[in-house]
Amino acid sequence: MFHSTLEQWQLLRSVVEEGSIAKAGDKLFRSQPSISYQLNQLQQRLGIELLELQGRKLILTKEGRALLEQASLLLDGWQDLELKAQSIQQGERAVINLVVDSLYPKAWLFAALKQFNQQYPNTHIHLKETVRDEGRIMLDQANDDVYVISLDHNAKVEKARLTDVQFMLVAHRNHDIFRSAEHLRASQLKRFPMIQVVDRHHQQAAHSPTKYQESWFFTSLPSAIDAIVNNLGCGWLPESEIQTHLASGELQPISSQASMSRVTSLYLVKNDQVRYDACVQALADALQNNKARD
Repeated sequence: MFHSTLEQWQLLRSVVEEGSIAKAGDKLFRSQPSISYQLNQLQQRLGIELLELQGRKLILTKEGRALLEQASLLLDGWQDLELKAQSIQQGERAVINLVVDSLYPKAWLFAALKQFNQQYPNTHIHLKETVRDEGRIMLDQANDDVYVISLDHNAKVEKARLTDVQFMLVAHRNHDIFRSAEHLRASQLKRFPMIQVVDRHHQQAAHSPTKYQESWFFTSLPSAIDAIVNNLGCGWLPESEIQTHLASGELQPISSQASMSRVTSLYLVKNDQVRYDACVQALADALQNNKARD
């Protein structure tokens, strides 16, 4: 015979996370008296005080902290079990929401989507392309299923590195910066407009201090590339997206020095709520197959 229930431990964890019974009740759509009753029952049946009031906030006692830590393993495992059962019951998904950073090579993306479509022809992909920090913002919102975005390597999410995107500082071959000797060009950059890509949440960056004399801001990578191709300024561009322009000599690197290159890592992340979904896993596998090309 068990003296406590998973529901009681879940209520305890919610109260601790929210800091009060009232806030936990709002989150769980439960009345305060019902939560208080369950917590009192839990403590009485265990014979241990699990919570204490510190100021206006409920916190765990030493004993409560130790017990809840172990109970959380059971709660997480139970949630995993239910998510897996839900995935089995739902079968093939109708739609997968995919967030992809615009830096991810298009050839790889389309190859992955083609591979996935051959496996699940009845599942549609809603693709959302992002720039800069948009992907991380959307990951925090957790409204989508799969993300291919830039992250700090120490970000506390389960992730798989897909590729490192190499950036090169370039300008049109007729740009005035090439009138200077190569070793002087870095110091000359402040004389010319810098073409930069910004996300929609940071368009006000145009009003922030900059080390360049002038910056032109674009919210799409293709537009930024076109601006530099049309000799409107210099800019950092991903090598994978400008190979044709580099091969023709239309765009040229401002410097051959290693210090004038940058790298951005792209990672694959799945929403925890769909981690057992077979369709989502098939799409993740198709995207990860491109790691061999990195």
